[in-house]
Amino acid sequence: MKNMLKKGIAGGLNIIMFFLRNKKKKASLMEFASKILMNKTNEVEYDPDYDMYWLKDNGEYLYIVPKPYFNFSKDKLFASIERIACQYYIPKKGDVILDIGAGIGTETLYFYEKTAHQGQIYSVEASAASHSRLESLCKKNKIDISENLHLAITDSNQKVWIEESDTYQVDAVNKEAKGIAVDGVTLDHLITERNIHTIDFLKVNIEGSELQMIEGMQKAIKITKNIAVSCHDFLFDDQRNIKQTMAEFLENNGFLVTYNTTGHEVVDSWIYGTQQV
Repeated sequence: MKNMLKKGIAGGLNIIMFFLRNKKKKASLMEFASKILMNKTNEVEYDPDYDMYWLKDNGEYLYIVPKPYFNFSKDKLFASIERIACQYYIPKKGDVILDIGAGIGTETLYFYEKTAHQGQIYSVEASAASHSRLESLCKKNKIDISENLHLAITDSNQKVWIEESDTYQVDAVNKEAKGIAVDGVTLDHLITERNIHTIDFLKVNIEGSELQMIEGMQKAIKITKNIAVSCHDFLFDDQRNIKQTMAEFLENNGFLVTYNTTGHEVVDSWIYGTQQV
């Protein structure tokens, strides 16, 4: 019954939002609905610099979206992260985390809290637009342990390009000079440059560049304890066998590999590895 009520209200709100042109009023309307239906501490804040909307819970910025909606909360976000990226490893106090393909910082607040503000996060994002939003999220939340790097992780240290789209989740890196140039580095180069000696958790979500990453992480994999990778076979028509290749790479480096079998294409793209001591 509650879900039916939410769907009905969502339908009505969508109609009102279509005709409502003032973006600050759109934010206020959606915030009111979210406080009533989800959590009284929820807020929706319009950001004219991005022409987008921040979704907040109890004063904390969760993420930024192009269209506001009411069905969010910090608990819901954290549960989603633990259902997918952190299903087999939840970061702990003082952990060193590499977030490769950090996007707009969807997991950053979660990592910040789980490390008890005492770890170190390296948030790597190739898209300039997403990196800017990641930086803003960290600044607004006063997250001071995340080093936000505008880089692409690939198989060599060279310039690459990224074709950015309205759907930031599928921005892809290429070497054909298509899109916006960005510095590409290997993961081995990154850990050497940043003097990283251990990686407690490595999260990877890089839209099809997983195989190139493997070629440049022969040293990095040796200091990694836990890893979660989204293998983007579903983005390509050809048989790249990204998941199979990644699983073999992890197993050959002493990891116990675990899979999802939910039937959901994107969720099942994730594989997980735990280093066997």
